[in-house]
Amino acid sequence: MEIRRRSPRYGVEVEGIVRNAGGAPYRVAISSLSLDGCRLSAPGRRMAAGTLLTIGVGPAGQLSAQVAWRVGPIHGISFDRPLHPAVLDHIRLFLSSEPALIEERPAA
Repeated sequence: MEIRRRSPRYGVEVEGIVRNAGGAPYRVAISSLSLDGCRLSAPGRRMAAGTLLTIGVGPAGQLSAQVAWRVGPIHGISFDRPLHPAVLDHIRLFLSSEPALIEERPAA
Protein backbone atom coordinates (compact mmCIF):
# COMPACT_ATOMS: atom_id res chain seq x y z
CA MET A 1 0.00 0.00 0.00
CA GLU A 2 1.45 3.34 -1.05
CA ILE A 3 0.81 6.36 1.15
CA ARG A 4 -0.17 9.53 -0.71
CA ARG A 5 1.45 12.62 0.75
CA ARG A 6 0.19 16.17 0.39
CA SER A 7 3.64 17.77 0.53
CA PRO A 8 7.29 16.78 -0.02
CA ARG A 9 9.06 15.03 2.86
CA TYR A 10 12.68 15.74 3.84
CA GLY A 11 15.14 13.55 5.72
CA VAL A 12 16.34 15.57 8.71
CA GLU A 13 18.22 14.96 11.96
CA VAL A 14 16.60 17.24 14.52
CA GLU A 15 16.07 16.92 18.25
CA GLY A 16 12.62 17.78 19.54
CA ILE A 17 10.83 17.92 22.87
CA VAL A 18 7.43 16.23 23.14
CA ARG A 19 4.71 16.71 25.74
CA ASN A 20 1.50 14.77 25.87
CA ALA A 21 -1.42 15.36 28.23
CA GLY A 22 -0.30 15.22 31.83
CA GLY A 23 3.16 13.94 31.00
CA ALA A 24 6.63 15.31 31.57
CA PRO A 25 8.49 16.54 28.47
CA TYR A 26 10.95 14.14 26.83
CA ARG A 27 13.45 14.25 23.98
CA VAL A 28 12.77 12.69 20.60
CA ALA A 29 14.70 12.39 17.35
CA ILE A 30 12.89 13.74 14.29
CA SER A 31 14.06 11.99 11.14
CA SER A 32 11.58 13.02 8.48
CA LEU A 33 9.67 16.28 8.07
CA SER A 34 7.05 17.78 5.80
CA LEU A 35 4.62 20.69 5.99
CA ASP A 36 1.99 18.29 7.34
CA GLY A 37 3.88 16.08 9.79
CA CYS A 38 7.01 14.23 10.79
CA ARG A 39 8.44 10.86 11.77
CA LEU A 40 10.01 10.67 15.18
CA SER A 41 11.75 8.15 17.35
CA ALA A 42 10.84 8.05 21.02
CA PRO A 43 12.78 5.14 22.60
CA GLY A 44 10.96 3.73 25.60
CA ARG A 45 7.69 5.45 24.60
CA ARG A 46 4.69 3.84 22.97
CA MET A 47 2.10 6.46 22.05
CA ALA A 48 -1.15 5.17 20.56
CA ALA A 49 -2.61 6.54 17.34
CA GLY A 50 -4.72 9.58 18.17
CA THR A 51 -2.56 10.71 21.12
CA LEU A 52 -2.46 14.52 21.23
CA LEU A 53 1.01 16.10 21.54
CA THR A 54 2.92 19.32 21.55
CA ILE A 55 6.30 19.16 19.83
CA GLY A 56 8.99 21.76 20.41
CA VAL A 57 11.58 22.11 17.65
CA GLY A 58 14.22 24.66 18.61
CA PRO A 59 13.22 28.26 17.90
CA ALA A 60 10.50 27.04 15.51
CA GLY A 61 8.16 27.01 18.51
CA GLN A 62 5.53 24.58 19.74
CA LEU A 63 3.60 22.48 17.22
CA SER A 64 0.24 20.93 18.10
CA ALA A 65 -0.01 17.45 16.63
CA GLN A 66 -1.30 13.92 17.03
CA VAL A 67 0.10 10.45 16.53
CA ALA A 68 -1.07 8.99 13.20
CA TRP A 69 0.68 5.59 13.50
CA ARG A 70 3.35 3.75 15.49
CA VAL A 71 5.73 0.87 14.84
CA GLY A 72 7.80 0.18 17.95
CA PRO A 73 9.48 3.42 19.03
CA ILE A 74 8.86 5.08 15.62
CA HIS A 75 5.81 7.34 15.39
CA GLY A 76 4.17 9.07 12.44
CA ILE A 77 2.96 12.51 13.50
CA SER A 78 0.34 14.70 11.86
CA PHE A 79 0.45 18.44 12.61
CA ASP A 80 -2.86 20.11 13.49
CA ARG A 81 -1.94 22.96 11.13
CA PRO A 82 0.61 22.77 8.31
CA LEU A 83 3.97 24.38 8.93
CA HIS A 84 4.61 27.66 7.18
CA PRO A 85 7.01 26.89 4.27
CA ALA A 86 9.63 29.25 5.76
CA VAL A 87 9.52 27.33 9.07
CA LEU A 88 9.98 24.01 7.23
CA ASP A 89 12.94 25.47 5.34
CA HIS A 90 14.50 26.84 8.54
CA ILE A 91 14.24 23.48 10.31
CA ARG A 92 15.53 21.38 7.40
CA LEU A 93 18.34 23.75 6.41
CA PHE A 94 19.52 25.24 9.72
CA LEU A 95 18.31 23.12 12.66
CA SER A 96 19.03 19.70 11.15
CA SER A 97 22.48 18.35 12.04
CA GLU A 98 22.92 17.88 8.30
CA PRO A 99 20.93 20.14 5.93
CA ALA A 100 18.15 18.33 4.03
CA LEU A 101 18.50 19.78 0.55
CA ILE A 102 16.64 17.17 -1.53
CA GLU A 103 13.15 15.76 -1.07
CA GLU A 104 13.13 12.31 0.50
CA ARG A 105 9.68 11.60 -0.94
CA PRO A 106 7.95 14.00 -3.32
CA ALA A 107 4.27 14.86 -2.94
CA ALA A 108 1.77 12.66 -4.78
